[in-house]
Amino acid sequence: MTLPPVPPALEPYRRPSRERMRLYGALLLMLVLTATFGRKRPGDLGTRETLRRSPFARIMFMDIGALSTLGALYLVLHGRTRVRVPAALASLAVGSFALLPALAYEDWVALNREHGDTSGRHTGG
Repeated sequence: MTLPPVPPALEPYRRPSRERMRLYGALLLMLVLTATFGRKRPGDLGTRETLRRSPFARIMFMDIGALSTLGALYLVLHGRTRVRVPAALASLAVGSFALLPALAYEDWVALNREHGDTSGRHTGG
């Protein structure tokens, strides 16, 4: 099957690559930093009160669940490692905290296979 053309700047993200690994890492880093340092500020309503008052917040919360479910489905259907099912189930509970590392691991294994490393250790620079 031939993949449709994409803008040249997006081509490195089509298949497992160093660029895609860096993207996973940057997204996970931002997620962890936000979870760590994005604490409640004066005047915040809190999660429950925000969900109770804001239809937009409720829709975004549901959207996160939908995207986690789609990510889990993608991982189960397209993953090639043993982590795909446990990580997919975990992503339904903790979202991207489980999904991003699992996708990065899948790509890491694929990149190692491309470079002929079947030991599971990354040897390339």
